Amino acid sequence: MSIRPDKTLDLPLGAEVSQPAVRVLPIARGKTQQQKLISDSTVLRISTALQASLHVKDVIHAFANEIRRIVRGVSLRYQNRARQILIEDGSKQPHHCSYELNLLDDSLGEVVFTRGQPLSEHEQELLEVLLCALVYPLRNALLYEQALTQALKDPLTGINNRASMDAYLKHQVLVAERHKNLLSLIMLDIDLFKSINDTFGHVVGDVVLRAIADAIVNCTRDSDVVFRYGGEEFVVILTNTGGEGAAFLAERIRQSVAALEIEVLANHTSITVSAGVAQFRTGDLPTDLLSRADEMLYAAKTQGRNRVHTTIV
Repeated sequence: MSIRPDKTLDLPLGAEVSQPAVRVLPIARGKTQQQKLISDSTVLRISTALQASLHVKDVIHAFANEIRRIVRGVSLRYQNRARQILIEDGSKQPHHCSYELNLLDDSLGEVVFTRGQPLSEHEQELLEVLLCALVYPLRNALLYEQALTQALKDPLTGINNRASMDAYLKHQVLVAERHKNLLSLIMLDIDLFKSINDTFGHVVGDVVLRAIADAIVNCTRDSDVVFRYGGEEFVVILTNTGGEGAAFLAERIRQSVAALEIEVLANHTSITVSAGVAQFRTGDLPTDLLSRADEMLYAAKTQGRNRVHTTIV
């Protein structure tokens, strides 16, 4: 468990420096040494503030607020490249010191402090002690958000799962009802998917599922959200979009899937999807919207597959 300064502790941003010998700072300092820098009551206040939330952004902002009560004028940037997290609290300033946080050889990310005036050696020591209080709350928040993300993602395709869809659709139906917004839903099903599994095996079936999930995502806008509804079924929820716009997107997805060339399949094997489209109506529950889309999907299947069926409201 360590806090490691990556570079010399205080230099103008962009200055060229040689790499110093790495100093490893123990997280658990002796009580006598810690009391010289920060009182027990201050440590308790900071620890309480950092444990108020399990969201990384909240933890970092709370830490930045506490830092500025002790070392004036400091801005903070936290970056975790592995998790694609970047949080900034305050504006970037000319002088900086940066620290890499590690716990049991697991990198928790990098914290960079900046300020208009150089940090004194005493202030740097304060920051290093304060970082000790950040490590465990930050680790817990990272683990929580990782677990939350994994719980809402389909492990095979990487898109959102059924549990995520239920929560998202419920929220969007409430918003559409309250603000009279347009809301539409597309339900897609891979045609004759069972025969693909029976002919080529489930490993190839998984490849097909991933390829189609990617094709659907590539057709959608940033505001559209794609879910794996179950088995070979997918759902796309479109906010601020009516039935005509949703039907247009469904047809675009259908064509994109039909054009796929999947190497693990025999050359003569084509993959298609059928789609049903439904638009939100005042008074709808989430189940109503799903049921109408399912009815439209069933109609597309019974009318020959590889088509889009919709009832425009």
